Amino acid sequence: MLLQFSVENYMSIKDKLVFNLEPSRCKDHPENILDNNDYESINIAALYGSNASGKSNIYRAMTVALNIIRQSNLRQINQPIEVMPFKFDDKSIFKPSKFEFVFVADDKKKYVYGFSATNKEVVEEYLYVYHTAKPSKIYDFSKESHKISREYEKELAPIIDRNSPNKLFLATATSWNAECTSIPYKWLSEKIDAYTNDDNLRRSSISKYIDDDFKYIDFTKKVLQQADINISNIEIELKEMDLPSNPEEWVINGNSYQLEKQYNYKIITSHKIKNKGHEVNYTLGLGDESLGTQQLFFLAPMIKDSLENGKVLIIDEIDRSLHPFIVKYLVNMFRDAKINKKGAQLIFTTHETTLLSLDIFRRDQIFFVEKDNESGVTELYSLNDFSVRNTENIEKGYLLGRYGAIPFMQTEEII
Repeated sequence: MLLQFSVENYMSIKDKLVFNLEPSRCKDHPENILDNNDYESINIAALYGSNASGKSNIYRAMTVALNIIRQSNLRQINQPIEVMPFKFDDKSIFKPSKFEFVFVADDKKKYVYGFSATNKEVVEEYLYVYHTAKPSKIYDFSKESHKISREYEKELAPIIDRNSPNKLFLATATSWNAECTSIPYKWLSEKIDAYTNDDNLRRSSISKYIDDDFKYIDFTKKVLQQADINISNIEIELKEMDLPSNPEEWVINGNSYQLEKQYNYKIITSHKIKNKGHEVNYTLGLGDESLGTQQLFFLAPMIKDSLENGKVLIIDEIDRSLHPFIVKYLVNMFRDAKINKKGAQLIFTTHETTLLSLDIFRRDQIFFVEKDNESGVTELYSLNDFSVRNTENIEKGYLLGRYGAIPFMQTEEII
């Protein structure tokens, strides 16, 4: 369960930006609250904002931070760390980017993990755990000192010299079988899915379709049918290829995979069409289907995986090529306790304003992202920061600019 993510000095984010998923005191929509005994979090967070406001930069910050964690053990000694500081400031460009995750791991304990890094090195890293209401330090490292709790000193101290400046100690310690780091590392490695580009999403989707005896196909067919898309069947034709001497390595969601087998694949959809009074089966390649159908095909297995395994799924522009009713259908899966049995969370950016309704969301589930055009700095705030009546039309108020985070179009002639 993700409780909070914060980032500082990354792309258009200059000052510390806190993305808080812990619910406020609002009593609305209890079905939108995940309760993990001592901790609570919202199950869905929607981010709105104009183009170039920085919505995707918050998404990228989370993705990049996770990739740095997951690829740490693969990083060569002189390999740079992929961070990009805020560049519209003479001082920020020379400062490290900072990232922090607050989450409840599989052992039901709350952890706080964070690090600061430049392109060359990690300058700060820390890990805390909550055994009680107060955090207990596991370790807190800086360039000047390495502080380890007495409880974990015997286990962690010998590993310090095995770490290199451009690697995260969390990953290094876990690779050396440190028990106190393995649970938070495993959660950060396996329980958040975020994709920096469509290629990674497609590769991950195809790998899921191929694995597990194609169990994801049935789910995708049901999603397409619920979306009123006339597809009766989906087949994936695989042709195994000989592996080259240096087989291709895929990086999916920050994790590296060396392929044991390599395939050419072809995705075929079937349509039952009435032709002269008879039902005839016609086939198409997936590339001949609409962009919305293709988007659903690649999103569906990620949604199923998230719901089945209680993951956090982060989707940039969930409404891309999809009808508003379909987007609402996907969102409602995470609101339905009969479907979302494992406490999965959905975080998405969107321009789809029909979702802006207090009939669907709580105030603390709707976030706005705005960039100051004078400073170039991205800011994040939620609807909970406004005095909003339960009967208020949130969509109308947003489009009228009541909450900011919309483009103010110039009306002067440009030709």
